[in-house]
Amino acid sequence: MKYNLIIIAIFILGSNMAQENRNYINPGLITATATLSPAKMLNRNEMNYYVTGFWEARMDKHLSFRGEAGYMLGNSNDKMLKNNIRAFFGLQYGIPIKNLDLHVGIMPGMSVMQSNRSTSGNFEVVPSLSLNAGMKFYVYKFFNFFANCSYIHSSMNDLVHQSGMSDELMLSAGLGFNFQVLKKYR
Repeated sequence: MKYNLIIIAIFILGSNMAQENRNYINPGLITATATLSPAKMLNRNEMNYYVTGFWEARMDKHLSFRGEAGYMLGNSNDKMLKNNIRAFFGLQYGIPIKNLDLHVGIMPGMSVMQSNRSTSGNFEVVPSLSLNAGMKFYVYKFFNFFANCSYIHSSMNDLVHQSGMSDELMLSAGLGFNFQVLKKYR
C-alpha cells in the first residue's frame, strides 16, 4: 500500500513538472541511482535490507545495458544471512510511453554470501540471477523517479542438513539521475 501511494505521488508530481513535448528517452541516456531496498526472503520468513544502486546505458529506444549492485546492511545472528554483497549485469527491454519507461530485464551475476548457519563461517561466492520489472518516469533532463521489483535467485552450498536457498523479492524506489552523452539528443 505504501509503495502504491509513492507511485501515485510520482505520477502526479511528474505530470506537473514534465514538459509534454520533450522526450528524454533516447539512445545515449545514462541513468544512475542509489537507494535503500527491503528484500523479503522467499524460502524463509525473514526480511533483509540493502543499499542498492544501478547504472543503465540506453542503446536505443527499447534496449539498455544495466549493472546493479547491492550491499546487505547488518543482520542479527538469528537470521540466515549474515553478509551478502552482489553484482549483476544484463539487458533491459523498455517500453517508452512519452517520458514513462516500463521495463523488464534479466541479469546474471555473482553474490558473496556468509550465513549465520554455516559450519565453517566462510564466505561463499555463488552465481546469482536477477529478474526485474519496473518503471522510470523522466521529469527533467537530469532526473527521474523510479520503482523496481526484482526476484533474485541464489543458493548457498556450505550449509549442513538445511537448504541453502536464499531467493529474495526486493523492492526499490527513489530518485534517479540522468545524463545524455549523445549531443544530438541533449
